[in-house]
Formats: sequence, C-alpha cells, structure tokens
Amino acid sequence: MDIQHLRAFYEVARWRSFSKAAKELYLSQPAVSRQISSLEAEVGLPLFVRMANHISLTEAGRKLLGYAEEIIRTLEQANRTIQDLRDLRQGTVTVAADSYLSNYFLPRFAGEFHRRYPSLQLQIRTHAHGDLYNLLAGGEIDLAFFCGVEPSENLPLTLEPLYQERLYLVTSAKSTIRSTMKTTDVTDGVTLKSKREVPEINGFPNSLRIAELISEYSPFLFPPSTYVFSNYREFLPEEISADDPPVIVDSLEGIKTLLLNGSGCSILPESLIKLELEQRVLQGVPLNCTYPVILTYPKDFRLPHPALLFIGVIHKLMSK
Repeated sequence: MDIQHLRAFYEVARWRSFSKAAKELYLSQPAVSRQISSLEAEVGLPLFVRMANHISLTEAGRKLLGYAEEIIRTLEQANRTIQDLRDLRQGTVTVAADSYLSNYFLPRFAGEFHRRYPSLQLQIRTHAHGDLYNLLAGGEIDLAFFCGVEPSENLPLTLEPLYQERLYLVTSAKSTIRSTMKTTDVTDGVTLKSKREVPEINGFPNSLRIAELISEYSPFLFPPSTYVFSNYREFLPEEISADDPPVIVDSLEGIKTLLLNGSGCSILPESLIKLELEQRVLQGVPLNCTYPVILTYPKDFRLPHPALLFIGVIHKLMSK
C-alpha cells in the first residue's frame, strides 16, 4: 500500500470530511478523492459510505484504520529518530555561566563531549549572573549555570541542582603544613592528623584552628574583589584585613601559582584546585561552607538534542 494513500485515508477518517482532510494534507479535494479511490481499488472493498454531507467508515474501513494509525505513528517516530541522528552530524550547544564556572567547571566536560560527539560544537560563554536570565529568555543560549546565586522562583525556569561547591583553606604541599595535615582523596577532602591537634566542629576545623593555620602559613592571599564566594571572609580572624594586604593578586590563577610555588595560603573553591589536590601539589582543609551549582533552562521547552547530550555528559562524569 502507498503510504500517501494511507495518510489520506487516515485524515478523511479522522475528520469525516474530504475537504478538511485536503486542507490538512495541503492537497486539493479531487486529489484526496483520487487517492482514496486508488486505495479502495487496491483493497478491493469500499472504505467509506458517502451519503450527502455525511461520511462514515465501512467495516473494512474500521479494520484498516487501526493499522493505518499504527503505521503512521511508527513512521513519525522513525522520522523523529532519524532527525535526531541527523542533528548529531551538525549542531551547536551554547552554555553560559559566570567567570568562575565557565573557566573551572564547564571545561571539565568539554573533552568528553567532543570525544563522544565530534561533529557537534560546544560554546562556553562567560556572562554576569544577571545577564543569564535574558540570554535564556531570548534563546541566545541553551543552558545556564549558576553558582551561589539561585535564580528567582518566579522565573519560568527548570532548576536542577548539580552539586555543592566547597571552599578549602589551601597552601602548597611544600609547606610544613604537611606535618599537621594529610592529604587524602579529594572527595574526602583533607583529613587532619588528630582531633587533639586540630579542634573540629562536625568534622570541620573550628575558627580558632583556622586562624592558627592562616597565621602559620601567611601571607593570606585575598581573592579578587569580584570573587563569587564572598562568604570566605567569615573564616578570617579579625586581625587580617583586606585594606592593606602584603601581597595583592587580582586573579585566581595568580593566587594558585603563588601557592604552587610555596607562598602563602588562601581560601579557594574545590573545582579550582581539584586536580592539584589529587596530584598532591597543593593541600588543604575543607571548610564548612558550600555553594550550590545549579543547571537552568526554560521551563516547558523542549531542549535541542545537542543540549540534552551535554547534560548527559555532565551527569555521567559527575556520577563517577
């Protein structure tokens, strides 16, 4: 059977009208009538009873309609599947976040995404938090990532918390801090040698011990004024002031370089120092302070297939 004839039959049966079926199929009414006549001739039985302005299905028509619906539904599903596969041959997923996430979080997934889908392009853009809403609403980006700032609840967005970004008090592995702290797997943070040596509250060093460590491994390197993790100041002793620090570095990379060369200490987020902690070139104490990292995209909107694939890569790597 010709699929076009079956589709014409399905539309006439659905609308009980040749003229409405013709409009749905973007054909003339005589063209639809010819397709139905051809199908009836092939079947060898009438499919419709035509009486004045009324059309009804014959028994043969009712039997055939069930098969026609299944065939058309299967064909449409096949077309969607092929379209998805075609999209993998070319396509772009555009994501955006603040400078911290776009530099230290999102690039962690770029390599695996390219390995799996080499024909797709990934664009990582940097924008202020306030701009991300308008970019999503305007369709300029597919996905936005927020850290430490939860999008307003009255915005039509889907919010998916991904993980909690923890702050660490960090110094170089070259420092003598190694005598009082032992670096473990980064997922366990840094364990301290004994609770007697390092007082803790709920598994985290208390303010007194933090002050001792900062004093012992000075100077404290203040993060830039644009630092999104501003709560780090709560852990600083009162005598340490950002008004006149001995060393000023206006970038996170600069601070990390100083630490790697054995100078000072700082409070930094885990994603920035994750690799260095694993390689044991930096060491640090996890602090009782986290910031949520949230994936967002427009609610009630079907995401492009490349965007769904990128989300899948994030979930896969973060589950390891």
